[in-house]
Amino acid sequence: MAVVLSYSLVFFIPKSVEFSYSASSCTKHFTLAPDLQKFSSADFDATFKDGVRIGSVNLWATKVCIEPKETPKAGTFTASIAPFGGFVASKKIVITVPEVPVARSSDIIGKQISTAEPLKIKLTAADVVHRYSLKIADKETDCEQVAAELSCDVAPLGLQQGTAYTAALYQTYKEEDKKVIEGPVETLKPLSMTSASIGNDQTLYDKPTTVTFTFDQPVTRGEIALLKINGESAEEIALTQEVSGATLKVTFGELPRETKFKFDVNQVIAENGSSLAAPVAINFSTSGGPKVASVSVGGNSVSRSARIIVTFDQPIDDSVNVAKYARVTGVGGTVTKQSATQLAFTIQGGDCTAFSLVVDKGLKSGSNGTLSKDAWKFDSRTICGSSWVIGSSVKGRAIVAYSFGSGPNTILFTGAIHGSEPSSYTTMQAWAQYLQAHGDIVPADKRVVIVPNTNPDGVAARSRNNSRNVNLGRNFPTKNWSASIETASGTLPTGGGTSPGSEPEAAALIKLTRQLRPRLEVSFHAQGRLVGANKFKDSTAIGDIYAKTVGYRTIYYDAEAVMGYPMTGEYEDWMGEEMGIPAILIELPSHSGNYFNAQLPALRKMLTL
Repeated sequence: MAVVLSYSLVFFIPKSVEFSYSASSCTKHFTLAPDLQKFSSADFDATFKDGVRIGSVNLWATKVCIEPKETPKAGTFTASIAPFGGFVASKKIVITVPEVPVARSSDIIGKQISTAEPLKIKLTAADVVHRYSLKIADKETDCEQVAAELSCDVAPLGLQQGTAYTAALYQTYKEEDKKVIEGPVETLKPLSMTSASIGNDQTLYDKPTTVTFTFDQPVTRGEIALLKINGESAEEIALTQEVSGATLKVTFGELPRETKFKFDVNQVIAENGSSLAAPVAINFSTSGGPKVASVSVGGNSVSRSARIIVTFDQPIDDSVNVAKYARVTGVGGTVTKQSATQLAFTIQGGDCTAFSLVVDKGLKSGSNGTLSKDAWKFDSRTICGSSWVIGSSVKGRAIVAYSFGSGPNTILFTGAIHGSEPSSYTTMQAWAQYLQAHGDIVPADKRVVIVPNTNPDGVAARSRNNSRNVNLGRNFPTKNWSASIETASGTLPTGGGTSPGSEPEAAALIKLTRQLRPRLEVSFHAQGRLVGANKFKDSTAIGDIYAKTVGYRTIYYDAEAVMGYPMTGEYEDWMGEEMGIPAILIELPSHSGNYFNAQLPALRKMLTL
């Protein structure tokens, strides 16, 4: 009777199994010869575990575990275990399946998601039975599960920031996929770096051990690397990071000098999950000792008593005696410290004198203590020549002459006697500026005098004549002077002035010419690409040289025919008649423009005659 009762308890009382989504669904059940047992169920499979095996023979098992054949469904199911599937020793199994865990749709639908951080989705219960995956924009990513929460790695999907998408969460059992959530999502707008305490391509003169990066919203962490650049290779330097609100600070050890570095800001994550749209690279370098960054003068035309400021790229240490390292050569001079980053060189030189500013190596930096490795030298020249006012126009404008060299033979150049020919003024002004920088080209036996603007009122008004409507080119005391002159537009009764030299501009030029008694005078006019000569002494030979050099035509004997009217009281004729001075006249290609570069070869030849 006891045996029958025991048999009834073992085989006729059903075994209850609670199916679990969070763990294996097993129950204790002693089973003899499990390999001979057959598990009968339309919905589940079973395996026998935790038994004793001898060789390939299972003697018994103490646990039976069930697994759904298809996607689990909530409900109660029955199964049986019996040798060979018969009735004898059959054990009934009652399987209870709870509701399938459900993903929280609000974690996806309508949510703003990060493109760099995993998307977190809560489940109503843990679920290790199913595999979950997230699909966005035709790309899919697997979701890992911790407790009752899914973590879906969105980064491999390559989503664009600030963009709307449709997302779907799939629940998979074996090969069966089921879409459990679908709806719109929008990726977060990118995080932006608003500033950094170090600039791209910046040279660091001090010795910082921290750098800060600031963003447009609070951040939680960053992936930042500091690299020391060694040619084509790079060495990573250890650093620590600290976050405070929207600022991320990195701290590192003292950096070696005269070395290139790079910060790679690979990624930074904001509190809301937004991230950088793209990595940010910041290249920088550390300096060596002090180097000259700028000089306050150029390579010529420096005032004879100039105070020249030399600026360094970093402070000079206060302990440095600058007089020991810096000096002036070629002219007299002194050196003082103007500021932490500047030296002042005061020179005392003569006319057109070459000089040099010199700074020896070994200057100590006030920022990092490093010594400069290279000496520095700057070559320049004091201004060449001088200028003075030779007279004034009718309206009081100054007429300025420039002088270069000190030889006994003067070459006089004039321009803009006709104010409507400004190209003659700009070309002569450029000639004067050139000689201010290159006055050493004037031969020792020559002196060059330039009057770029002999009719300042006319140039200001763009008028051919002066402010009294007198053609200055016809106001000189030649044998054929006439008050009434012929012009391209007809007769001008007082165009030659009330008397020879009646105009202050012409009078100033007459006085200057008599004082200088130049070996040669060259007048500039416009327009026509022509060269004329007053036919005194070697003027035509000189005119030929000039014309050949610039490619112009000569008009020595047909000037009036070419111009179309008779010419009286001309400046060039007057100096030839009174002093026998050879003079040539150049008609530039157009009224406006600057023809200095084209004229320079011919101008320089004039200095050798």
